[in-house]
Amino acid sequence: MSKRALVICYYFPPLGLGGVGRPLNLYKYLPNHDYACDILTVKPVAYRAYEPELLHELNTTNIYRSGSYDPQRMLYLMGVRTMKHSTIKKGRTVSDKFFPDSKVGWVRPAVRLGKRLLRKNDYTAIISTSPPISSHLVAMDLARHAGLPWIADFRDFWTMYKIEESYTKPDNIRKGNELLDRIRAAATRLTAVNPAIIDYLGTGDVITNGFDIDRAKLWKLPTDTTSCVIGIPGNFNEERVVEPLLAVVDRLKRSHADLWERLRFVQVGQVDVEWLSELFEKHGLSERFAIHGLQKRERTIELFSACHLFYLGLTADREQGILPQRMFDLAASGRKVLASAAPDSEVCRFIRETGAGFCFSEPDTTAAVEFLAAQAQSTLDGKLNINPLPDYAAPYSSVAMAKKFAELMDRL
Repeated sequence: MSKRALVICYYFPPLGLGGVGRPLNLYKYLPNHDYACDILTVKPVAYRAYEPELLHELNTTNIYRSGSYDPQRMLYLMGVRTMKHSTIKKGRTVSDKFFPDSKVGWVRPAVRLGKRLLRKNDYTAIISTSPPISSHLVAMDLARHAGLPWIADFRDFWTMYKIEESYTKPDNIRKGNELLDRIRAAATRLTAVNPAIIDYLGTGDVITNGFDIDRAKLWKLPTDTTSCVIGIPGNFNEERVVEPLLAVVDRLKRSHADLWERLRFVQVGQVDVEWLSELFEKHGLSERFAIHGLQKRERTIELFSACHLFYLGLTADREQGILPQRMFDLAASGRKVLASAAPDSEVCRFIRETGAGFCFSEPDTTAAVEFLAAQAQSTLDGKLNINPLPDYAAPYSSVAMAKKFAELMDRL
């Protein structure tokens, strides 16, 4: 294979959760489009969740890991393996101690390893994906050193939010904007996962995330028509919310008590079990709610295959520009998604364009109640139409995502 890409990313398996999907799928599927792919990532670090099984049955020969001096690597070397969400949340409050992010201690070791890889291999292009923004610092140095085309890819606006929301110190906000200017000037092309981020960057191409095509083939049809099962994926914290769903369900109880009695709920993902249990008990739903916590991805699909529709909730203020990887996985299931998000959010835009579900925002829940009632009634009547891997999801596969990167590199 004459063409070769070097992908620079901090988050990569055995680390788990949503951030690893994009670089992992590039590693898996770029070779389908005539690009060998090398990964430059970090050695083991302390993290919230691990999914080593994502590397099973993969040839890991071209995954290269450098040392680092960042806090998560240091914790790992001191024997710490897992981090709670609360620990990470506290870490965000001291983000101004690091610039551009807490992974900046990875940059120099990664550059050293990258230069060795450049001497060893004839690369066609370099791709760096953030967060962390530090990955772009690595790529900027290596691209300048080797004179190679560089694609700077943004999965979020900046560290997670926009620059002005990522730091509290005005000096770091200024430095962040200056660094973004440098990235725009040095990169051959910018890419991002949705239009909102491209608008923020001011230039670039949208290449959305995508569901893993092989894993999506595991979706099955639900067999229970005596209940309407609502799947609730992912974590819940200050950004991911479940309360709007419960507000809709409470109104459904008043207007369609017979349908309310038939509702069941399945949750899979990292969550505070005690808090979520108390919340559902408060709404009189504890006997109809199964909490499974974080599961392997194949097991997640097995559990969620019993569902007839899904719920996805994002806060209106912080999450408007985020289109979670999870949305593509849910679209591949063929189930409709009831989403609580701002009308101008990326989630609602995706749902409107694909017909993948229904979007609402509080306090107006009337239409959401009727949508849920219609879905429940169709389920109980045996008329709910579910087709795994529907046509509207096809453009958002991991293979399609890798193809777009390959086509972009061909044009550079």
